[in-house]
Amino acid sequence: MKPKTPMEIQVDAKSALPVYEQVKRAIKLAILSGDLAEGDRLMSIRELALKLRINPNTIIKVYYQLEVEGFVYSRPGAGYFVRLDPGRIQQESRKLFEQLTEEYVFQAAHLGYSLKKVAEEIGRKQSRGSQPIAKGG
Repeated sequence: MKPKTPMEIQVDAKSALPVYEQVKRAIKLAILSGDLAEGDRLMSIRELALKLRINPNTIIKVYYQLEVEGFVYSRPGAGYFVRLDPGRIQQESRKLFEQLTEEYVFQAAHLGYSLKKVAEEIGRKQSRGSQPIAKGG
C-alpha cells in the first residue's frame, strides 16, 4: 500500500500557529474530510519531514499527538495508519470548523471588517458556485 499524505500541507513559518499544529491540523482535516480513509498509511516520519523541510522530531510529535487523540495508529516497522471512529468524526469536524471560523472572523475583524461584511462575502462566494458552506445544516 502506497503511503498517503494530504498534498495541501503547507507550513507557514511566520504563522502564529506552531509548525507542529499546522501539520497536525492539515492531517486531521484530511481525515475528517475523507481525503484520507480508514487504514491509509501516512508518509514516514522522514519522508514527511523532508517534504515539508522541517525537523523529523516535529513529525514525531504530530504523529504521537494524532495517535493519542485516536486519529492514527502505529504498527512497528510498518508506519502510521488512519483510524476512523465514526462517533468521533462528527464531533471533531464540528470542533475544527469552530476553530477555523473563529480564526477567520478574528482576522477579518482585525482587518476592520464587520460580521455583516464577512457574511456578505460568504454569500457572494456561495452564489458564484463555490462549495457549500454548511455540512448538513
